[in-house]
Amino acid sequence: MNLSFDGANTKVYDDVITEEEFKNIFDFINGHPFTFRHPVGEWNKVWDLSKGRILRGNNFFWLLGETPEYRGDNTCLIPFINQVNKIIPESNLFDTDQKLIVHMTPYCYGAGAGLSWHDDRHYLGAATFYCHNYWSPEWGGEFVTVEANNYIIEDKQKIKWGVFDNSELHNLIMKNSVGNFFYPNPNRLVVNKGGSNGILHKINNTTVDSSPRLSLQCFIRLADTDE
Repeated sequence: MNLSFDGANTKVYDDVITEEEFKNIFDFINGHPFTFRHPVGEWNKVWDLSKGRILRGNNFFWLLGETPEYRGDNTCLIPFINQVNKIIPESNLFDTDQKLIVHMTPYCYGAGAGLSWHDDRHYLGAATFYCHNYWSPEWGGEFVTVEANNYIIEDKQKIKWGVFDNSELHNLIMKNSVGNFFYPNPNRLVVNKGGSNGILHKINNTTVDSSPRLSLQCFIRLADTDE
């Protein structure tokens, strides 16, 4: 495992699991049941109509630092889960003295799909693992952020997030006008801050001729106090 980008608010890790472990996860994803994201009803803002069709799989949960007892095909996820349990504390992006839960969902972005600007404010942060076999730099699908290292000075919480007009947010982003992008390389994990200090980021639309962009999307949140 290699730390390829060491930002203050974003970390990028490559070669997260072994080649054999990666192949097992790809085979798992290749046979996993997916459903379209939009029928859930949440089409606006991040999941807007211009961002194409996105498929999601079943949800998985575990307490950070613990390894769930999976059986059957799900056992191939354990090496990756063990790496997430290691990377999240080492990233120093989160207070791991607290009891944290990881919520993971497989996703498939079809040709022409992406995500609008957002900040993961409902979670402490996120970790995105790419599990397709190959990605071309001509296919888009980059993770883009203007706050990988430095936060925008203005209070983002005062921005009015709209459905059809996000000019306030866009003007704030254009004041900075510089940032970082990360290709969805196979066996790569991108970790970013969320919550009140969530970084503004987006997923560029894939091109019309791209292969499916496959990922395991993990969100980190506080465990319920009654658990």
